[in-house]
Amino acid sequence: MAKEQIKSGALLSYINIILTTFSGLLFTPFLLRQLGQSEYGLYMLIGSIVGYIAIMDFGLHNTMYRFISKYQSEKNYIKQENFLATTFLIYGVISLLVLLIGTILVMNLDIFFAHSLTESEFAKAKIMAAILVFNLTLSLPLGAFHFIANGYGRFVFVNTIGIIRIFLRISVLIALLLLGYKSIAIVIIDTILNIGIGIVYAIYCFRYLKLKIKLYVFDKDFIKEIMNYSFYIFITAIVNQLFWRIGQVSLGIYSSTASVAIYALSITLVIYYQQLSLAISNVFMPKVSNMVSEGASGEMLTDLMIRIGRIQFVILGIVLSGFMVTGRSFIQLWAGGEYRDVYWITLLIFIPVTVPMFQTLAGVILQVKSMHRFEAKSYLVMALLNIPLSIWLGMIYGPLGIGISMAASIIVFQIIVINWYYKYKIGINVWRFFKETLNGILPTVIITVVLGQFMNSMGGQGWLMLLIQMILVAITYIILLFIIGLNSSERAIFSGYSLLIRKKIKYL
Repeated sequence: MAKEQIKSGALLSYINIILTTFSGLLFTPFLLRQLGQSEYGLYMLIGSIVGYIAIMDFGLHNTMYRFISKYQSEKNYIKQENFLATTFLIYGVISLLVLLIGTILVMNLDIFFAHSLTESEFAKAKIMAAILVFNLTLSLPLGAFHFIANGYGRFVFVNTIGIIRIFLRISVLIALLLLGYKSIAIVIIDTILNIGIGIVYAIYCFRYLKLKIKLYVFDKDFIKEIMNYSFYIFITAIVNQLFWRIGQVSLGIYSSTASVAIYALSITLVIYYQQLSLAISNVFMPKVSNMVSEGASGEMLTDLMIRIGRIQFVILGIVLSGFMVTGRSFIQLWAGGEYRDVYWITLLIFIPVTVPMFQTLAGVILQVKSMHRFEAKSYLVMALLNIPLSIWLGMIYGPLGIGISMAASIIVFQIIVINWYYKYKIGINVWRFFKETLNGILPTVIITVVLGQFMNSMGGQGWLMLLIQMILVAITYIILLFIIGLNSSERAIFSGYSLLIRKKIKYL
C-alpha cells in the first residue's frame, strides 16, 4: 500500500472528523429549534431504539476489513473471493433477521410507549421506526463495501466520500427544515443517503478494484472462524454502548433530566475527542497485517506503536491543553451557565482516556493477530463493574460521581490491565513505549496549561475573547512542540503534511 494513501487518508480522516464535530456542534442547536423539544426528543428516542438493532452486524464490518487486509497482503485472491461470498451469505441471513425483528418492534411499539407518547407522536414514531428498519436492512450489507475499500487501502476515496456526505446531508436537511419539514423527512434523507452511498461504494469496488465474489467451497469451519473473530468485536460494540450510556440510564432513574443532559453533553465531547486518535490507527490495519504476516517481532511492533502514538498524542495534546485552559468559558457560552459541571466531568474522563487513545494501534495489532478476545472480555468486566459503581456514586454526587466512576474504570482496565496484556502476551515493550511516547510532548502539554492560566486572567467575556484565547493556546503549544516536543523525523512528517495541505489548496 502506497505511503501517499496512508498520509492523504489520515489527513482526510481528520478533515472528516473536524467537519463531523463542527457540523454536529453547529447543526444540533438549529435542529432543536426547528423541530422543537418534543419532536427532537421523539427523533432521538426512536433513533436510539432502532440503533440497538444495528449491533446485529455482529462485528462483521470490522471482520471484513481485517480479512481483506490480510488476503491483500498475502496476495491470496482465491481465499478472498471465497471469504467475500461466505460473508455476504451471512449478511443475507442478518438482513432477514433485522427485517423480522424490526417489523415485530414496529408492530409492538405501543407496548413500550402507549402511556408516554401522544397519538400524533406515536403515529410519527411508527413511521420513523419502519423507515429506519428498512434503512438497516439494506445498509448493513451495502456498508460492507466501505470496509472492503478500506481493506484495499483506498483511504482517500473512502474519506472523500465521507466528506461529501457531510456537506450533502447538512445542506439538504437545512433546506428541508427551513421549508417546514420535520423528523420523518430527516429519517427519509438519512435512508436515501445511506443506501445511495452504499451503492456508490459497491460500484467503486466492482468497477475500479475489480472485486470478485465467488463461493469455491462452503466451509463450515471457516464460517466458525469468521464468527469467532467477529463475536468479540461484537462484544466490544455492546460494551461501548453499555459503558458510555449507563450513566444516562442511572441518572434518569435516580436523578433528573437536567442531570442526564449534563452527563450526555460531557460524553458527546468525549466521543469527539476519541475520534481524533482513531483517524490515524484505522488506516494502519493493512500495514500491520503485512508486518504480522512477515513475522514482525514485539520490538518492531513497539517501534510502530511509538511512531503512531506520538503523532496521536501531539493531536490529542493540543485539544487537551486547550480544553483545560478554555473549556469552562466554552461550555458557558455554548451550553449555558447551568451546564458548568460539564467541564469537570469531561476533564475527569479526558485525562485518563488520553492514554488508551494514543495506544489504539495496539488494538489493531490484537485484531490482526486474532488476540482481541482478552480485550473484549476485560472490557466487558469493566462495563459490568462500572454499573453498580456509577449508580452508587451517581446517587451521591450526581453526574460528577458517574464521571469519577468512568475515570476509575478506565485507569484500572484500559490502562493497567490491558497494558499488562500488551507486555506479556503480544510482546510490546510497554515501558519503552510510554517513555518514548511521552518524551517531550507531555512537558509541552503541561507548560501550555500553566502558561494558559495567565491567559485566563486577561479578563473579558464572549466568543471573541474565547477565540483569542484559543488561538494563543494553540500558538503556544505549537511553538513549544517544535522546541521541545518533536524529534527531527516528526518535524519532517508534520512539514510533509503542511506541504500536502498547500498542494491540495493549490489544486482547488
